[in-house]
Amino acid sequence: MKRTDVTLEEKAYEKLKDAIVMGKYPPGYQIVEIALAAKLEMSRSPVRIAIKRLEGEGILERRSNKRYYVAHANKERTMETLYVREVLEGLAARLAASRRTELDIQKLNNCMEQMDKYSKENKSRELYLESVRFHKLIFRIARNSQLEKFGVVNMEQEAVFSYRSLFQNNNRTFQAHTEHKEILRCIIQKDCDGAEKAARNHIKVLIQRVIKGEELL
Repeated sequence: MKRTDVTLEEKAYEKLKDAIVMGKYPPGYQIVEIALAAKLEMSRSPVRIAIKRLEGEGILERRSNKRYYVAHANKERTMETLYVREVLEGLAARLAASRRTELDIQKLNNCMEQMDKYSKENKSRELYLESVRFHKLIFRIARNSQLEKFGVVNMEQEAVFSYRSLFQNNNRTFQAHTEHKEILRCIIQKDCDGAEKAARNHIKVLIQRVIKGEELL
């Protein structure tokens, strides 16, 4: 396979995935290969591979009509994803607290400044999207490529599943901002135990919301 083919496939994958995670293509949205290829200005081959890859990650689903749609959440799927996410996020926060550099702290603080800004402006959507970046940064700072790979995919799956309910309940988005601050505080202080606990507690709140039926609307 040529290098250009690999680049196009990766480009199609990243652009489609980002559009889904950021809510441009919400749950239930039909992904049409030919239309997406035209939008991305590339052939259908790399787009087709990107769609299959996202199907394998559970972000897209192929229905009986053989068409692809952004996956809808159900309680069982969301719970499974969150239980895994709790473990991965906890480990990432622990490693980040022990391995972070001053540059890492600067990046996290910059991210938090944006989140503070959106919180004060009552912009729940922008705050939520910036929080996704915050979590990705923590996985990167943990400096474990396998943990980052699986952790980010898991987080993006759950982000897609929770997208609609988060924007129907702005209070959760702003509550999560307080939890993010505690995670950051522990990472800055190199408090490994505290960072892991704060990260896991952050996900446990989501788990409890699903159990109570608040997360799937």
